[in-house]
Amino acid sequence: MKILAIESTCDETAAALVEGSRSGVRIIKSVVASSSDLQAKYGGVVPEVAAREQIKSIIPVISEVIDDVDLATVDGVAVSYGPGLIGSLLIGVEVAKTLAWSWSKPLYKVDHMFGHIAANWIINGSSFTPPILPAISLTISGGHTDIHMINNKFDLEWIGGTVDDAIGEAFDKVARILGLSYPGGPAIQLAVDSFGDSDVSKILPRPMINDDSLKMSFSGLKAAVLRLVSSEIKYNKTEIAADFNKAVAEIIKKKLTLALEHREVKSVLVAGGVAANKIIRKTLLTVGDDLGVEIRLPDLKYCGDNAAMIGAAAILKPVKVLPDSLKPESNLSLS
Repeated sequence: MKILAIESTCDETAAALVEGSRSGVRIIKSVVASSSDLQAKYGGVVPEVAAREQIKSIIPVISEVIDDVDLATVDGVAVSYGPGLIGSLLIGVEVAKTLAWSWSKPLYKVDHMFGHIAANWIINGSSFTPPILPAISLTISGGHTDIHMINNKFDLEWIGGTVDDAIGEAFDKVARILGLSYPGGPAIQLAVDSFGDSDVSKILPRPMINDDSLKMSFSGLKAAVLRLVSSEIKYNKTEIAADFNKAVAEIIKKKLTLALEHREVKSVLVAGGVAANKIIRKTLLTVGDDLGVEIRLPDLKYCGDNAAMIGAAAILKPVKVLPDSLKPESNLSLS
């Protein structure tokens, strides 16, 4: 099955041509155009700016992907229809509907967050093997921090997550407090790298880390950073960034460990933009070592928003819809 996939939920405009195989999902071509540099001038994503840039980019991006492709070999069109910014979603959805109709191809709708999870099925080398289900998924992104159980039919059950800020949102807000650039995740990563391998002082709390549930909270951690920056004691901002990053990693590790101790699974599927964070990746791998469970992490280039993961999701769990019936859902929930 060969799919042309489109992604436009936030400030990226992406298209990809992917093909399913017995060992996973193979990428034929993937293109991503981002307006993040432009958004950085505003300190965050401005929905109207993102949508205007996507209008400019979407046709060139798709054209680049399908250049020299025999459309007769394409089996369908897939698009992420939510969650996300409504203006951005409309662009991707309407273009996908138009292509499916004009090419007489099936149209597949994809939940953007399931797309992030599906990135773990993208083939990344000759020794690649697909994840084994049942699994636990840990989705950590700008808008989500969720733990799901995934059964053998790719049905998801939400079992835990944040009660306030998502992890990626906390990274962006803490970066702003520390005077770092947008997006916050990469900016904090650079600050942590500059701090070096010195022992990081524990100067921030670890909210809900000892709570015997799978709930997480990051709003208080963000507030604690603000209090430190505003206090009379002058802390090194790179040290604050380093301990913030460490605190987030420790909280996630504790909650994932708790989830695994009460459920029998074959693997853990980490997903979302924050999965690119070096310290979090390293910390999560220790959970696998401690409990003997395989921890799957997507390649760094497939952690952020991209269309290859949308195509992978459509291949793993195809949901065919009539073009006239598909509407974007900005507040779509994964389960």
